[in-house]
Amino acid sequence: YTFHLRRDAQFSNGRRVVASDIKYSFQRVLDPDIASPSTWVVERIREIQIVDDWTVLLRLDAPFAPFLGLLAMPAASIVPREEIERCEKNGVPFGEQPVGSGPWLFREWRHDQYLLFERSESYWDRKPHLQKVIIQIVSSPFTAIAEFETGRLAAINPLPIVEIPRWRSHPQWKAFTRRAAVLNVDMILLNCERPPLDRAEVRRALCQAVDAPLLLEAIREGAGEISAGPVPPGLDGHTAGRPMREDAGRLRSLLSEAGLMDRGVDLIMPSRENFTRTTGEVIQAVWKEIGVPVRLRRLEWVTYRQALRDGQFDAAYRGWFADYPDADNFLYPLFHSSQIGSGNMSRFRDAEVDSLIEASQRELDPSKRKPLLEQANRAVYEKSPALILWHESKYIVTQPWLHGYGEPLIFNGTRFLDEAIGADPLNHPT
Repeated sequence: YTFHLRRDAQFSNGRRVVASDIKYSFQRVLDPDIASPSTWVVERIREIQIVDDWTVLLRLDAPFAPFLGLLAMPAASIVPREEIERCEKNGVPFGEQPVGSGPWLFREWRHDQYLLFERSESYWDRKPHLQKVIIQIVSSPFTAIAEFETGRLAAINPLPIVEIPRWRSHPQWKAFTRRAAVLNVDMILLNCERPPLDRAEVRRALCQAVDAPLLLEAIREGAGEISAGPVPPGLDGHTAGRPMREDAGRLRSLLSEAGLMDRGVDLIMPSRENFTRTTGEVIQAVWKEIGVPVRLRRLEWVTYRQALRDGQFDAAYRGWFADYPDADNFLYPLFHSSQIGSGNMSRFRDAEVDSLIEASQRELDPSKRKPLLEQANRAVYEKSPALILWHESKYIVTQPWLHGYGEPLIFNGTRFLDEAIGADPLNHPT
């Protein structure tokens, strides 16, 4: 890949961005002394060649279709060496005094209170409408609601799940409450190394016993999408439609023959989140109804993560949010056999799925890659290493005087370029 840099792009300290900054930034992430947890973002780069100040060539170890998506991640941001060294000399983490080349200038961070940004007048592209943005850090969502209702906050993102029905039907706020998709999947992992869960038909039977749309309404007030596979809406590879369900009598017969009626299922959930506890209780009730007893264990976060890594479970809740906007991020780390012991906590091994994922990584033509991703997504669903529950959505409410508030699919895509403050279209007092 050859990149040609803009000659009018500059860091917020006033210096131009040049090719050596790209090389320094990527090598810094790869430096073992830095011990970055994000080396995987750029580790496929085998050569960084500076052609001149405005041209840089990156050579990969192999073709990798999602590469440009990885370069849009925060870990691949370009940083000025002199500012890193200044922070190191003063004993201040760079994250506390960041310097970048985007449309906003970092001004202040009061821990557990707020972050303040001001518009960069030297930014090369279209500048934000707003002069400044303050991101308030409010520990209680209900405190945030009170602050919003008194006009002290411009937006709440997201609304608490339990508040969604009230705001969707509120005479004053329903016109300013909207739903936004999230690149996520919530699942119940099934441990593919534990008999009889090592058999795809047994895992599939447990999955088909669960009415995911009904759970979505009961647990998340319908804030989500149902699909047949781990790839969420908005990405190539997504499979629309509701999962198929089998007759309960047939499911009971299959699960009884597999011995699960006597053996039962050990289901672990993180104890810190109310909605996951509720999800566990509902799954427990559903499987019990078809004759499979479930031991539900709520574990503290550290213990829960250790149990996942060690495979000390039959079934386990897991939520996954995209790092980069590509189906590969939901297929490779979660279900490729090389990721067992890392992201693949189902311990799922399947040669067909591995082959499809690898082929989709190598295929650079989007029109040829899309069917490979769809096949991989369907194959994961059919072999059921996890019960795919839903892809989350969230609800956002904004003040009538805030216009253009956007919510990109990927969490790190927010730039606050289109937001503006203007007259209230419904003439509410502001």
